[in-house]
Amino acid sequence: MHLVIVDGHAIAHRAYHSIPSLTVNGQPVNALYGFYSMLLSAIDNLHPNYLIVCLDSPGPTFRQSEFIGYRAKRKIPDRDLIVQLPLLPETLKQAHISNFSMGGYEADDLIATITKKSLQKIFKSSRKKLISKITIITGDKDLMQLVTSQVDLFVPIRGLSETKIFGPGEVKEKLGVLPLQVIDLKALMGDMSDNYPGVEGIGPKTAVELLEKYDSLDGVYSHLSDLNGSVRLRLEKGKDNAYLSQKLATLIDNIPLTFTLRSARWNSVLAQNLLPVFDQYHFKSLSSRLQKKLNLSKKETSINNSVQTSLF
Repeated sequence: MHLVIVDGHAIAHRAYHSIPSLTVNGQPVNALYGFYSMLLSAIDNLHPNYLIVCLDSPGPTFRQSEFIGYRAKRKIPDRDLIVQLPLLPETLKQAHISNFSMGGYEADDLIATITKKSLQKIFKSSRKKLISKITIITGDKDLMQLVTSQVDLFVPIRGLSETKIFGPGEVKEKLGVLPLQVIDLKALMGDMSDNYPGVEGIGPKTAVELLEKYDSLDGVYSHLSDLNGSVRLRLEKGKDNAYLSQKLATLIDNIPLTFTLRSARWNSVLAQNLLPVFDQYHFKSLSSRLQKKLNLSKKETSINNSVQTSLF
């Protein structure tokens, strides 16, 4: 069984900057339109049995309490994007799509928690694992730390039209390290987007070389005497920042989040719940795409509630 988890605001942000301005009764909706367009494409490609959307919540997270400068240099989002973000949970609720947010945590942490819980024994039935594959839809490289043989990322590469699946090999090709080393890579070189420091003077190339040789941040610091003078001095001086950055980069996977796979199930019958949302916001092209995929006319949509076979 395949679970697809959507990094909701990450996709909405990308959609906003990829889709031209679009309004309905004065309300900007291009991010909303792009989000659902991407969702339909992903469903068509990934054929999920279960679907969950994770969202950021307003207000500070625990990372701001750990490091006041966290994300401090990010630009304030455009107002036209901000006013669309509340539409995501509203429309997901209308469409009966399982979605989660929690104060103090980012969507990434919720995704990490759901991923871990979904692969544990709690979701085994009759000795058969319910979830055998998880795909995370996101544009955020931080989530590469979750990639395994059972977990991959579905990432928009160019706007929303071109996508790529990232498994362990693709992560290594992209970043130069294995998924389990992504956290320590960021600990060494920092992260400009999130504004955590890393070790001053240690860039991506040196960070990759260190992890190739010593495997982990702890491994690097246990072999300082093996390193040349300038790199050793930088690491010694930046040790506190390295371990702070490691903590900030690590996704929390044990949030006390209650959910059931039953509430996240996905099939063609449930997909029809999107049609009233598309009609409400005059997303005629999305409605047409979905009806064509479901092979239903509008009349049939209202009466064909007994069909259970997924057409995706």
